[in-house]
Amino acid sequence: MRSAIVLMVGIALMCGIASGQNYGLGNADPAVFSKFKIPETDLRAFWSTAGFSTDYYKTNDTMSFYNYNNFSTSLSGILYPHYYLLKENDDRYLSLSADIYGNYLNYFSQSSGTPYAPLVNKTQNKISDVNLNAAFTYRNYPDEGEMYYSIGSNVQADLHDSYQYESYTSVSNQYFGTKSQTYSLSLGIGWGKMRNVTSIVSAIRFQERLKQLNLANSDLSEKTIEDLAQEFYRQGYYSQVHVRPDKFFWQDIEKALSNDGVSLNGINEYADSYLREVPGELRFARTEGLIGGINLQMKYVNSYGSNWFPKIQEQLSPTISVYTDLSHQLSLNSQISINLSIDGGPNLIKYSTVKQQYDGLLNIDYNYELTDRLVFSAGNTLSDNFQNSYQQGTNFTNILNLTINYFVEDQLSLSGSYYWHYQRMNDYNTYIKYGESDNSLQIGLTYYIDRGFIYP
Repeated sequence: MRSAIVLMVGIALMCGIASGQNYGLGNADPAVFSKFKIPETDLRAFWSTAGFSTDYYKTNDTMSFYNYNNFSTSLSGILYPHYYLLKENDDRYLSLSADIYGNYLNYFSQSSGTPYAPLVNKTQNKISDVNLNAAFTYRNYPDEGEMYYSIGSNVQADLHDSYQYESYTSVSNQYFGTKSQTYSLSLGIGWGKMRNVTSIVSAIRFQERLKQLNLANSDLSEKTIEDLAQEFYRQGYYSQVHVRPDKFFWQDIEKALSNDGVSLNGINEYADSYLREVPGELRFARTEGLIGGINLQMKYVNSYGSNWFPKIQEQLSPTISVYTDLSHQLSLNSQISINLSIDGGPNLIKYSTVKQQYDGLLNIDYNYELTDRLVFSAGNTLSDNFQNSYQQGTNFTNILNLTINYFVEDQLSLSGSYYWHYQRMNDYNTYIKYGESDNSLQIGLTYYIDRGFIYP
């Protein structure tokens, strides 16, 4: 197994040296990432999905001794409205999203008609599901400095009802239902800024393609690079606010280029296609900054199941969370990220099985773009969960991932990955105690769907 990993990494390095293509030789200093400012963004979007269907089926079977009739009918429908709001700049972030998913099914079937057994067999099912999700996040730097405060809330409600009625020689009527509700409110303070700077890479790559097409004779100015980066940052928004998003996106790109006297007018079809490939060249998301803080959260969970015992389970938990995140571009093509968080608190519900719960998480990720099409990634995640219920329980996990992606096309890559997982668990309530380790080596194709630059 280790030999296979060493061989995989060696092949990647040789391919990188042999076919490497460097971007941004002039203004590719990693300092360009720290200078990036998030553009002013104001987006509101609403969309909805609805569906309706009905079916009717009837048969009549005639044989020498009996007539047999059966029919069935069903009615179903779904409704899924969604609302999204985002207001963002370098000193403020506000997002609000809400969606409701509703599904209903009514099914009925009946069989009857035999002279030797003149019974009528009936089956009826009524199933309904309603899911509500709403999330609110606000972060503000009041003095345009490094200190910030944050407010967040989350509401989730899942309702499932199922009625089953069957009549044969006897009559039975059954109800199955589950309901769960989760409410949380968090308040926090912190220091630092973390920015998504993926669009900086796109801007520099766009510059290099301009030079290769002889549309630019030298590096673009820092102001133009910044303007291009802001347009690439907003690229994911264009489909929400314009009927023809591609047209308006490239119009704004041309406006940014006009600062340095560069024009895209009159380019041939090949050059046009070559430049339009840049927005899809996201190999991994880039973030830059250092951030840390403390969150206070109150969370209430209520669950009901008609077949459970006890039928109602509740949990009310005040939680303190301390966290720090660091992400830094070591060069234009490499990035390291470290995330550390510790949180925990008691459960205030008297008869709940979990009295206290504490969690710790440490995650380290490293990404290195050997060439514009070959990317090496490594990540390790350590997590530890401690629960104090009637007796104590712990759950320790370590996960290691090593991956090499060769992008055959911008959305298709040949992937090789190694995965190692270790878990040690002690649960004295269920008398489960074990430790296990497993690993795997995988090679395959990965297709990326709905890739973009904007991450909420």
